[in-house]
Amino acid sequence: MSIIKEKIRLSNNSTGATITFGLSIGNRLSGYQQEIDELTEDTKQELINPVIDHEVRRFISSNIQFINFWFSKRGGSGAAFDDSFTSKYAGFSTSEIEDYDNVLLNSFFIMDFYNTFNNNTQTKIFTTYLTQILDGQSSGGVPISKYTINYNTGNQWYHQYVPKSFLDTQTGSTITGYTKFSFYNAKYGTLSLFYNDANSALSTPEKMYVKTYFYPSTMEWKFVSSPNLYELASDNSYVTKVNETFKNFENLKQIYPVGAFNPKDGKYDV
Repeated sequence: MSIIKEKIRLSNNSTGATITFGLSIGNRLSGYQQEIDELTEDTKQELINPVIDHEVRRFISSNIQFINFWFSKRGGSGAAFDDSFTSKYAGFSTSEIEDYDNVLLNSFFIMDFYNTFNNNTQTKIFTTYLTQILDGQSSGGVPISKYTINYNTGNQWYHQYVPKSFLDTQTGSTITGYTKFSFYNAKYGTLSLFYNDANSALSTPEKMYVKTYFYPSTMEWKFVSSPNLYELASDNSYVTKVNETFKNFENLKQIYPVGAFNPKDGKYDV
């Protein structure tokens, strides 16, 4: 740290001196008004987030695609995996499914798109959600977690909105990226993670991703193949670590007081 020393000379009959300090610790040659302007600008940048360009480009699914989520068994008899929302697998009761209960309606699938599957260097480009989880296919009249992505189904993943800032950095006719899927279960407040069955033999992070292509010339996108995604067990250390990174809270509706407000005592007369 540098120290600035200055001499202040006073005459023998002077009674004191007025010393002016700058607003900053630097000894700059700018005038007082310029210094005020600079301090104001620096403070504004600290208080207000810098402007981010959120302009996006809409891509559509280039063909009919299917995506199937398989939940791991929670208990009882049955297969190790199933695409059922029931308590054996996703954890919802029959009545919650039939009644479209809030714990089901507040649950959703998450699609995160990255530029690479390498966890050490990847950048997340965008995130989209599938909140209409009961609007997929059905088995025996009961909704299952299998979805068709095309213009007829109205699936929320038919359109993908890609940041223009990312597209501007790309060259070539095809953009290759990697998509990871998860499911937020509002009943338990937990996140389910899925691996790509086509990559099940891999021991690298690519196991968790689905290769995805975007074509800027036609504004279309597609998966390398229709994915089958299998849930990692809830006691998996990676799943546990991810679930420890966020907190849940109960979003309660505000209850207003009844009766007339009495300004004398600040209470409500019922």
